[in-house]
Amino acid sequence: MKNIFYKFNTLYNYNKYMIILSFLGLIPFILGVLDLYFNKENPYININIPIHYGVIILTFLGSVYWGIILSYKEHFPYNDNIKIITLIWSITPAFLGIFILMTKEKDSLIILSVSYFICQIVDEIYYKSEILQTWYIILRRVLTVIVMTIFILSYLII
Repeated sequence: MKNIFYKFNTLYNYNKYMIILSFLGLIPFILGVLDLYFNKENPYININIPIHYGVIILTFLGSVYWGIILSYKEHFPYNDNIKIITLIWSITPAFLGIFILMTKEKDSLIILSVSYFICQIVDEIYYKSEILQTWYIILRRVLTVIVMTIFILSYLII
């Protein structure tokens, strides 16, 4: 635990803010699953928050790759095929999100879980290619496990 705090303290301030905001971003997921659990028959909010918020975040996970392409001022340091694949991947989660919102609740939770898992695999590939930073991939691993657990709990509740 002490090692985690040490590593956190060695990050730049903007990285720390990203990590803090990322964990704060779990609040709607947590509130959503609690609403499903405690108010299953008469939810406080009329939409399934884990699904709808999950689709928003899924879209964001793809947009990270759009940002990767934009962040290179001169040229993307990898070949054009990788650049095209990266651009296509950057919009794929958004299209998956549209499909997810058109499916039944239980099915959409399964598709969302698989989508987050696929996003994690893509992140791992880009991390191994040294495109993503270590602090980011660790953050993504932790958040993905938490969010996928919430999707599974939501599936079991509804």
